[in-house]
Amino acid sequence: MELMKIEILGCYGNVIGNYRATSFLVNDVLLIDAGTVTEVLDDKQLSRIKNVLISHTHIDHVKGIFPFADELAMLNMEGLKLISVKNVLDIISENLFNNLIWPDFTIIPSVNNAIINLQEIALEEETLINNISIKPVLMTHTVYTVGYVVKENGKGFMFTSDTGPTKRFWEMAREEKGIEFIIADVSFPNRLEDIAKVSGHMTLSILIEHLDRFGLNNMPVYINHIKPIFLNEILNELKISDRINIKPLEQGAILQL
Repeated sequence: MELMKIEILGCYGNVIGNYRATSFLVNDVLLIDAGTVTEVLDDKQLSRIKNVLISHTHIDHVKGIFPFADELAMLNMEGLKLISVKNVLDIISENLFNNLIWPDFTIIPSVNNAIINLQEIALEEETLINNISIKPVLMTHTVYTVGYVVKENGKGFMFTSDTGPTKRFWEMAREEKGIEFIIADVSFPNRLEDIAKVSGHMTLSILIEHLDRFGLNNMPVYINHIKPIFLNEILNELKISDRINIKPLEQGAILQL
């Protein structure tokens, strides 16, 4: 039985220098968020991806869709599905692929043969994509956002996407079987907790408080979406915390489970 492979194309909360935005490639065929796509993947790799799972519509999580769709059109390749809950797909339709911000690839080259196809999934219901089970859960952010439970053959991980203090995700993390690790938002250092909460993000202390409250002290956690300007400060806070189960997610890493 092959292991699930998660390639970290990008994992930072801003795009500056060599730091890339959030995007994970699962088993070479399923993209989770699209902050980084064509900057890393070549045409052969792009052609293998048929499904893109979107957590929310902030630009650092969707900007890679635009050049991806354009490249598929130029190569005359088969289209792809953008998958999320209705509220997220509605924002995409109305505000992104609207012929104002970007050409409407949901009708290019034709309605029946479009480069982009939208697929709606339901909150807290499992959907099978590329033999991978995905389940969205509502998060707490400044725009409608879902995190995901991602499993294959009964084992998997959970992804908070961007979120501030929240409850349901952590309840599910405690209840779900077969979760090997969690990828969690830690965007700001502890001293900026007020800014983190207002902008719908977490600090390390907020994350730890949630892990303790929900009995997840020993759960392996990778922190994601760090603002590069605060990287060293947050890594120092992590060292001081002495939480050996928490590690920074690394761009370019490959996780297997």
